[in-house]
This record gives sequence, C-alpha cells and structure tokens, in this order.
Amino acid sequence: MFKKRSLIFLCIIFIHLLKPQTADAQAPTSKIFESGNTICFLGDSITHGGQFHEFLQLFYATRFPSLKLTFYNCGIAGDNAEGMHYRFKDDVLVHHPSHVFLMTGMNDVIRTLYFEGKASDEVIRKRKNALSEYKQNTNILAKKIKASGITPIYLTPSIYDQYSKIERANNKGCNDALIACSEQIKSIANEYNTAVVDLNTRMKNIMDRELQNDSLFTIVGKDRVHPETTGHFIMFHEILSTIESSSVVAKVSIDLNQKNRIKTENSCVDELHVSSEKISFNCLENSLPFPTNNAMDKAISLLPFEKNFNQEILQVIGLEDGDYAFFIQDKLITTYSAEQLNEGVNLSTESNTPQYKQAQEIMALCEDYRKTGYQLRAVPFMVFKYLRDYTGPNNVPSTQIHLEKKLKKMKGAAFYKYIKKSMQDYYEVLPKQDSLNNRLKKIAKEIYRKNKPTKRSWSIVKNE
Repeated sequence: MFKKRSLIFLCIIFIHLLKPQTADAQAPTSKIFESGNTICFLGDSITHGGQFHEFLQLFYATRFPSLKLTFYNCGIAGDNAEGMHYRFKDDVLVHHPSHVFLMTGMNDVIRTLYFEGKASDEVIRKRKNALSEYKQNTNILAKKIKASGITPIYLTPSIYDQYSKIERANNKGCNDALIACSEQIKSIANEYNTAVVDLNTRMKNIMDRELQNDSLFTIVGKDRVHPETTGHFIMFHEILSTIESSSVVAKVSIDLNQKNRIKTENSCVDELHVSSEKISFNCLENSLPFPTNNAMDKAISLLPFEKNFNQEILQVIGLEDGDYAFFIQDKLITTYSAEQLNEGVNLSTESNTPQYKQAQEIMALCEDYRKTGYQLRAVPFMVFKYLRDYTGPNNVPSTQIHLEKKLKKMKGAAFYKYIKKSMQDYYEVLPKQDSLNNRLKKIAKEIYRKNKPTKRSWSIVKNE
C-alpha cells in the first residue's frame, strides 16, 4: 500500500498515531456575529421574497454549528428608504436585533423615470429629486440605526439589468441611478465607520464579463429587477466575502513519509490504524459542508465559492499508485486514485457522505424557515404599505372596506393581481401569526439540534 520509504515508519505509525490528534480542534468563530445575536434584513421586494438571507442562515448553521443566530426577514415589496425609516421601530426594533442588513434603492430611484432615448428637462429634474430624497431618507435611517445601538451592515442596491438584450422593456439608465445610490450608501458606511457590501459593483462586473460571450446573459430575473437564485447566491457570496474570511469546512492531511504524519484544520483525528492494505481513523469535523443544488449551479460556476468557502479536504501523501475506495461508517463513498489523494480531494462535492446528507437536512429547514417567514410578512406588508393612512376602527370588516377601495383604484395596473393576492394572504395570515411565529421558533430550534457534527469512522482501502 505504501511506497518503500514509508515502510520504515510503520512501527512509529502504530506507536505514535494511535494517540488522539487534537491539532486545530478549536471550533471556528465568525468575525462579526456572536452566539445569541438576532439579525434583521431590512429592504424591499428583493429582501421580502429573496433567498440571500436563507443562504446566509444556511452557511452560518453549517460552518459555525455552535453559533446560534436568529434571522428575521423585514423586507416589504415596493418599499423605499422613506417607508423603511417610517416602520423601523415597529417592524425592526420589535425583534430586538443586534445587527441589521439594510438594502434599498430599487424603488427609490423610480424606475419609470428611466428609458431609452432622450429625457425631457422635467424627467431629469424628477430623477435628481428622487436621488436627493434617497440621500435624505437613508441619512435618517442611518441615524435611527445608530441611535438604536444596532450594528448595521449596509448593502449597496442589487443591480438593475439594463445591460442584457433579453426581450424585456429596458429602463435604461436605472442602474446608473443605483450606482449613485451605492455611492451614498458607501458614504454613510464611511461616516459611521461600519461595514458596507458593494453588491452592485460585483454584480455589474459579472454581467460585463459574461455579456462578452452571450448578449442574453443575465443574473437577474426576466423583469430585469428581481434576482432569481443565481443573483441571490451571488449577493450572498459577496456579503460573505466582505464580512467573513475565507475558510475551510475541514482538512485532514496524512503524510506517510513524515514522522508527524497528521495535520488537521477545523477537525480532529484519533484512533489512526495503518496496515498494508488499509488506513482507518475516527474523524470529527467542526463544520458541515455547504450543500448545493441544481438551482445554484450557474452562480457557483461564476464565483470562487467552492474554493474560498466550501473546501472539505482529505489528503493522503505517500500511497502506492492505484485506486483506493473511500468509506465513511463502512459505507462506500467513492473511489480515488493515489494521485488524487496525494493532491487532496474535496469531499464537499460528494453528496453521498453522511455529513453532506446532514447538511441537506439543515438546508431543507432553512428553506422552510424562509418560507414561513415570508408567510408572516403578509401582515406588515399590508399594515405598513396599504393601511398606513387608515384611521378607522381596528377590526377586519372596516379594514377590508378600506383595502377594497384601494384595490379598486389599482384595477388594470400591472401589479393588480399581486396586490389582490397579497390582501387575501393578509386576512388568511392575520389569525395565524402566533402559530406561524411558534413554527419559526421550532424550525430554528431544530436547525441547531440537527446541525452538530458527529465523529465518524473513515477508511481508505486499496482496490485489488
């Protein structure tokens, strides 16, 4: 099984390596969050119906299993900075957050003011006024966040896709306005010496690069506004790359040519046994791999996510040439060549490992958490968006009359069906809020019950 120069160390392997290996056994920690933190995501429809916060929850639950964090979606479709500072107390502070992610701009710029062709002086004036109001309202928001003692993470607006040649009316110039909004957000972050994640620049750079080969390429949905899974994963990756350092899931390296053969990172190994045909040991990793699915494939192909954040490395140096079966808990995972093992293999790409399957359970729970949170947003969506001017009795029949009058005025508008459905959702969810909030808590509890890594037996056996 080993090269000849490795055989002279065989006795040492048995004597020395049977001892528990605890190097780098210390669990990793987040640069920005502590256990017990509550994190709110304040934004518009891109937050309200988005996935980037789900991906963040999944990452933290798998990478830092002992770091208990609570996430709240505080997005409202169609909202802007003015609406956000209006509802800040009753929609954000009510959760007693330690941190808040803020993203706004897509509605502040008033997209209908942008189009292909020359704009009139009146339109140009309205564009400038919209940006001026954005600056004023984001400054108010920043002061409120500062006064509340919450740690902010400012996000520049996600991209409006004015660049792709997809068959969709183009509010050309809208992303130029969002770039101006981005400069305002960076200025606020600089003034308050706090974190800022430049989503717009990163997303635009990817668009510019890929459009050179495909004029129909987009990382945003077909409406040029709302990112689908690809866009949200890119947003998640940029947030992660800004607020956390690159890190491995775990690494186990065994060098059969060295006296001190085992090196670990974010993991520990014990009970190492070596024979002429087999290497076996127990391994406890401090993290789980980040599970992916087909919907994420496009984003992952565009980003260094696997390299920077999803490396679960197994390396064995000094094996004889040939193929080796790799087992976890006596279950065959796959077969590697000696050359592959010498270089190091990334187990996070193997979806049949028990730790990956465990991570997939966490993934399903985080998706359920997001969907339950989205259901709950039906109430604040109506309360802060369409009942803001309501002063009548606080009962369902009276509010229903008020909302139906508003809905009637919207008939024929592109968003009519969406608002009608949202009003129906509001009355359906209203009596269920307590049960849905309890469900949210139960899902969170289950995430942290199921996300703990387990010590497992690993073995590498040479094929005949």
